[in-house]
Amino acid sequence: MKKISVITLLTLFLTGYAMQSSADAYIGLGVGSTAYKVDLSSLGGRSFDDKTTGTKFYGGYAFNKYFALEASYYNFAEASVGALETDPGSGVFVSASANSKGFAGYAVGMYPVSKKVNLMAKLGVLSWTTDLEFNNTTGSNSGTDIAYGLVASYAFTKQILAVAEWEGFNSDNPELSLLSVGFRFNFK
Repeated sequence: MKKISVITLLTLFLTGYAMQSSADAYIGLGVGSTAYKVDLSSLGGRSFDDKTTGTKFYGGYAFNKYFALEASYYNFAEASVGALETDPGSGVFVSASANSKGFAGYAVGMYPVSKKVNLMAKLGVLSWTTDLEFNNTTGSNSGTDIAYGLVASYAFTKQILAVAEWEGFNSDNPELSLLSVGFRFNFK
């Protein structure tokens, strides 16, 4: 059984609190492009870069129009290469993949540009795990690192918003980032 991290507990608490509170709570879903930079030298391989489709689910609570706390769950999905050359020019090809998931907690600063447009910056901590594979050799990596992001939202109504986000994570292997679009529902 895996240990439950502090970030996981914080994520579950904030999401549950956001769903129960009816004043300024929100939930959202985003889908986008996850950028991977993976180093497989620990498994006898090389590094590779790939992009894949990642998803996120999040919930939060806005204390006022300038500050919120948010918790997110990420499925960064699997990045893979079917024919990675072991050494350039060697003619020996192998397969490699990485699959990452994580939980994050954020402090979110918001700036309302107008009644419909809001700009946000967020800073927090991501707890992540990654399954690595090189040919038939498997391994894993995990960590807790700083997470940050820039967000823009457009309100169709008081409850329904379109959201575009770029999020970066200081994870060491793999290096991750997520560019996503999605929707947010405010419980107002």
